[in-house]
Amino acid sequence: MDKRAPAFLLLSLLAAGCGGGGVSTSRSLTQLTNPFLGPENSVWLVGPVARIATPAEIQAYLALRDDAQAEAFIDTFWQLRDPSGDKPGNPFRETFERRAADADRLYSEAGYLGRRTDRGLLYVLYGRPEKVEYDVSPVPNGPPVEVWSYGAGSPSGLDGKRPSGLYHFIKAGDLTVSYFPGIRTGPFVTPSEPP
Repeated sequence: MDKRAPAFLLLSLLAAGCGGGGVSTSRSLTQLTNPFLGPENSVWLVGPVARIATPAEIQAYLALRDDAQAEAFIDTFWQLRDPSGDKPGNPFRETFERRAADADRLYSEAGYLGRRTDRGLLYVLYGRPEKVEYDVSPVPNGPPVEVWSYGAGSPSGLDGKRPSGLYHFIKAGDLTVSYFPGIRTGPFVTPSEPP
């Protein structure tokens, strides 16, 4: 296969617009799942990839209709982020895959791969936090709040952004989710993205 074919496919899909306006990076599992693809490819966008991909790339991927197109798209996606150019290997993709495997090992719970949990997503994007501490629960006898700290000088993550200083997590049923102190929905748990 010609090495330019995946790039052409991606650029063609992006140029076509694939309908609609901008895409939020806080889309739900359902909104990031492509039902026309096989099990592994259908959920490829779910988790940190959706935070790395551009809105146009997300729309283009969701418009794909077979796994061969998806595989070509994924290869091109990583090639576009390869800082090494023509040299062997792709440090960006290798970092992503190493962190994703670590996140799967460390943070998988409630039937979700670790990379698709709130803690795992941050781990993949920004790496290991500088410090992990625990605070008292916001409700009597509730689970402790896990607090991740990243220093002010932390480098930009795989999404091109610097991490916030602090991230809070709390156990909600079988899943550990992001928690935003002072913002309440239900007893104490908030959605994965702040309002």
